[in-house]
Amino acid sequence: MNIDPTSLLAFAIILSATCAILAQHHSKHSTTASVEILAVSGLGLGALLTPLPINKYFLVGVLGYASYSLFKSHCTGTLKTISLAQVILAILLTLVSIFTENELAMFIGLFLAVTLVPLFPFHMPFAFLVGSAPGTVSGLWTTVFLALGLAELSKLQTFLVEGLPAVTSLLALGSALYCSFKCLGQSQIRPLLTYATIAQISMLWGLTAVFSTFPQWGIPFGITIALVMTGLLVTYHCVQQRFGTHAIGTLPGLASPMPRLGAMLIILISIAMMLPIIPILTGLTTMPTANHQTVSLLIISLIILSVWMLGSWYFAHLLHQTAFGKARPDIPYLDLKTAEICSLALLIVAASYSGLFY
Repeated sequence: MNIDPTSLLAFAIILSATCAILAQHHSKHSTTASVEILAVSGLGLGALLTPLPINKYFLVGVLGYASYSLFKSHCTGTLKTISLAQVILAILLTLVSIFTENELAMFIGLFLAVTLVPLFPFHMPFAFLVGSAPGTVSGLWTTVFLALGLAELSKLQTFLVEGLPAVTSLLALGSALYCSFKCLGQSQIRPLLTYATIAQISMLWGLTAVFSTFPQWGIPFGITIALVMTGLLVTYHCVQQRFGTHAIGTLPGLASPMPRLGAMLIILISIAMMLPIIPILTGLTTMPTANHQTVSLLIISLIILSVWMLGSWYFAHLLHQTAFGKARPDIPYLDLKTAEICSLALLIVAASYSGLFY
């Protein structure tokens, strides 16, 4: 069964919002978080489903809410200022694009794409937003940003394949290496998952320079990445609700006293480690290639190899330091509730379908 790509993106936002609310059920701040979830998902759906130029105003709303969230976050310093400046520039360019239909609109769309589907060095708004968002809202921001960015990328396929294949491929390779090595140095789980998401996305950017018909392969692959990483962020929220913020390695052995959490964590991390295989299994053998791809095929092979090898290391390390090992006897463990299990199961099923069967 084939679903319209726009409908698939909208479904991903609705599913992420539903799962975010379910997983927030036992949170002390569930009401506030639920309002934010509804606001972000509603603006995102408006940006996807409404006609021109109304969808542009909804996109401005999403970016405006993102800038507000960045402004009130606890992040400080120059990088936060740069992130806010980039989002504000994206808002201004979106407003300009309402009245522009020439080549300038194409470059505006490209800037929005590298902001929403984060590509180094334009990844900072995504990294700070997902890294600082409260509770399961971080997972929703991941899906909303990627869904809107994938919609922009689908409009730019010809431009990327024919106009900027070498530049796109090199930036994707740099993004894959930078973010993968960034993950290796993280001691906190949420920053690791944030940069791991950006590293996985670099594969999608690299493939745009090699394969045409982006809506047929790029949108399902991008949604798979979004839902898997959202699932991991939701899982971390469930752990954080019980034990607070903690460094990797301070809470080993969760799978023993919390078998339901352990099962979900093992499944999600296993899928995340297998994400680089999806383009090989479903893409490289079926997707029509572009005409100018000699260098791009080599670079995308390097991107997939680096993301796969380094990702296998830090995901395996995360799994070993959380699910396995000896549980601490001084901590009262509480396994996942029904609502939390349902939210994670829905994300796993949807990600599996999008990645393997769409």
